[in-house]
Amino acid sequence: MLSNDDRVRIEDEETLRHETRARIDAAVAAAKPTPAPPKKGFSTKLLEFFNSTLGMWLLSSVLLSGGAALIQQIQHSHENAQKTREQLIMHRFEIENRIDNMQHMLRHAKTAGQARAALDGLFKSHFPLTPELQNRSLGSLYLTIFQLVEGSAEDKATKTMKFIHELEDAEYLLQSRPDDDPIDAKEKAQFNRLIRSIKDMHFNTTS
Repeated sequence: MLSNDDRVRIEDEETLRHETRARIDAAVAAAKPTPAPPKKGFSTKLLEFFNSTLGMWLLSSVLLSGGAALIQQIQHSHENAQKTREQLIMHRFEIENRIDNMQHMLRHAKTAGQARAALDGLFKSHFPLTPELQNRSLGSLYLTIFQLVEGSAEDKATKTMKFIHELEDAEYLLQSRPDDDPIDAKEKAQFNRLIRSIKDMHFNTTS
């Protein structure tokens, strides 16, 4: 059985041992280097910036200006497309009107002067649907159409212009004849064939 002195001695030794252990642990902990905070990546910094007041303002400004530019571009493209459609319709109907008038007048023509008046639609319109197109030649109206339609139409344009030039040559030959000189059925058939060819190519292109 331990005496009081032994118990006091053992308790003092345990207390001393505990205090010593605590000092050693504290010294070891103090000797360890403090870990550096983790480095922030570019994406993290960028996210923090856009979460700030300045970042939110900048982002909203970019989105608003970009959205406005996109809307303006869409509106501009729509206006150009609408203008192209209007010009195409205007030229198409002016050409059809010219051809119909030429066919009608030529059907009733009996002399070189009357046939010449009918073919005058090659160069100007006597009854224009669009006044600003009145003095445009048929060839120039047709070439404008090919600039407005999509896709390759070079072959069709070449064929149509060939018919137009043939009709212009025929009209030129009529100029050397007296106005009252009769024209026969063969001549009228030639004129009608050329006009009909132009009309067929025109509808084939714009349909």
